[in-house]
Amino acid sequence: MTQTKYTTQEQIEAMRQEIQREKEKMAGISSGKGPSGGRLPQGKQAVKTVGGAIFLALCLLIVWSIISIQMTKSRGEIPNVLGFQLFAIESGSMEPTLKIGAVIVSRKPKNPETLKVNDIVTFRTLSNAIVTHRIIEVDVNDEGSKAYRTKGDNPRNSADQELLTSNRVIGVFVAKIPLT
Repeated sequence: MTQTKYTTQEQIEAMRQEIQREKEKMAGISSGKGPSGGRLPQGKQAVKTVGGAIFLALCLLIVWSIISIQMTKSRGEIPNVLGFQLFAIESGSMEPTLKIGAVIVSRKPKNPETLKVNDIVTFRTLSNAIVTHRIIEVDVNDEGSKAYRTKGDNPRNSADQELLTSNRVIGVFVAKIPLT
């Protein structure tokens, strides 16, 4: 048979007081009224201030980017952030390199005349469609200006009929964002 233990009234009162002290201590910490009067140590305060400033700067950058993108799109132009543009692949012409739905990052070329064979470029066709294909040939005319023959990577594709001129190049492929 086990012996029954009883808690005395004094022990219960001592436990209540201890619980009350812990509650007050927790309330003081959560309200910022701890032993230092609500002040963080100087190093932690500096870190908190710098962190807040960085967070604010990032928020402002995001808001600026969204506004800039919307204004650019409303003018019918292709938006870019820090010189980079995003494009979604909408057809299978670049498979297996770029699958349908892939999102790519492109940058505006500094000099479109320096493009070379195997560069993947995004450009406007003569009918104003936006296409991403690979350069398979560089043609130089008698005057020295360049034109590019492009083709999708899909083996069933044939080379594009129209030559690409450097003034219609929108961007050069930088990376694929791994969403798909």
